[in-house]
Amino acid sequence: MENVSNPIIIDQYYCDAQMPCANQTSAVKVENIFFRRIKGTSATEEAIKFACSDDFPCKGLYMEDVHLLSNTGGTTRSFCWQAYGSSRGLVHPSPCFSSSEGFIKEKVPSHFLQSF
Repeated sequence: MENVSNPIIIDQYYCDAQMPCANQTSAVKVENIFFRRIKGTSATEEAIKFACSDDFPCKGLYMEDVHLLSNTGGTTRSFCWQAYGSSRGLVHPSPCFSSSEGFIKEKVPSHFLQSF
């Protein structure tokens, strides 16, 4: 990514109106989302945003080897609301998950596994 506004975003509060929307109780359930090997620059200070519903929090979010710098040389940050997950490897800006529950493991088909 290069000079991208909001490179990583889940926003259950999004609405196409001039005034901010109220908390959406009818939000879609968001679970088990995997962000992996993402590198680049952000046009916005908030490079990672997880704004999830109070009634349907985002669960099982996972970030691995994510590196998002500011396009202008400034700082980048992450924002989380009702976002639960874990991370591994270098993640910048630092993840802001509410807890470490929800780690996702990749499923490997059994025919790829070998006995040693």
